[in-house]
Amino acid sequence: MTAPSTESTFEASARWLRRPRPCHDPATRLVCLPHAGGTASAYASWAARLPARIELIAVQYPGRQDRLAEPCARSVQEIADALVAALAPYADRPLYLFGHSMGGLVAYEVAARLEAGAGPGPAGLFVSGTLAPHRFLPPREVLDDAIIEAELRASGWTDPMVFEHPELRELVLPALLADFRAVLSYRRRDPARLRCPIVAYAGSDGAADVPAQLASWGELTSGPAAWRRFDGDHFYLQPREAELIADILTRMSK
Repeated sequence: MTAPSTESTFEASARWLRRPRPCHDPATRLVCLPHAGGTASAYASWAARLPARIELIAVQYPGRQDRLAEPCARSVQEIADALVAALAPYADRPLYLFGHSMGGLVAYEVAARLEAGAGPGPAGLFVSGTLAPHRFLPPREVLDDAIIEAELRASGWTDPMVFEHPELRELVLPALLADFRAVLSYRRRDPARLRCPIVAYAGSDGAADVPAQLASWGELTSGPAAWRRFDGDHFYLQPREAELIADILTRMSK
């Protein structure tokens, strides 16, 4: 693989990464990846909860907010490839990766690329609200917008206003549909086994087999593995933000 030029790497960083509270001399960095349809601003409040020498980097996917004019990514792998290049200027300090839902899949793919030699391996991987790659269902063959929108409406994972309010539909729905298309077409038939620790999180509301689904992430690392559930549904992150960040910081300090 040919390394990107310095100029293109820094351009990629400017497009993909947001630093709510830049640190002059961080000891480590926590890179946070949003869920499908999500934005970097979802993690804006996290910076104030982190110690001064842990720098927060929030990922901004294309097709939303300040990247609204850019085409959405076509796959989880495409996002991961871009992020490996974007993170290169920040690899001088230990990197921890956190991703919720689709962001967890992207974070795993970034970790796999870094450990395969694209850069220094991550210090740890935190995944939330998503199945491990080897537990994913086979890729979907029919992925037109109408079918995906109908499934999103039925799932309850998206605010109904997104579908009913004309301005919200125009601003949010294209990126949401594109992201779900990327997730539904994702498949890792032979997932890489990482060396870094993995911690898996989820809300406590849901199927009885959630513990087994979380524990399956431990099969993808030769390092330490753990999992934890928080009170709440798939989007437990906001109401349980303080508890989640405290748990992440405790595990980063070990």
